[in-house]
Amino acid sequence: MTVLNRQRQLAVDSRRLREVAGAALDLMGLGSAELTVLLVADQRMRDLNRVYRGKDRPTDVLAFPQMEGAARRHTTRDAALPDVLLGDVVIGVQTAERQARERGIPLPQELDLLLVHGLLHLLGFDHTGARAEALRMRRKERGILRALLKSKDLSGTL
Repeated sequence: MTVLNRQRQLAVDSRRLREVAGAALDLMGLGSAELTVLLVADQRMRDLNRVYRGKDRPTDVLAFPQMEGAARRHTTRDAALPDVLLGDVVIGVQTAERQARERGIPLPQELDLLLVHGLLHLLGFDHTGARAEALRMRRKERGILRALLKSKDLSGTL
């Protein structure tokens, strides 16, 4: 697990995010999976969003899965694959900070949400298509976040 902070506009506790990501992966039965979390500024996120999604604006989170086809679908059914390379989650920290302010929550809490959201995208969950799939993703996201809050190892972190 790697967390790379490539932005300097806002202070972010990379160690804490690494712990949250590790705990979330453990909860999903993917504790030995490889993951990279990249924290970027709005301009870099805008560039990535334009290149990979055709949208010329910054966004909060992008996910770049390494698994394809059957392996990815297999993992989305909560049947863990050992030592799998999941991919990359890229978080736009400035956008996350604005969203946190709008929602009245601390930035670390917003980063947790975006990290879990990105992880679920890596596993094949989607919220842009069928309503049922969006609800399934939302339920999974909430369940993981609740479990993280209850985790003894993270209680002082979250």
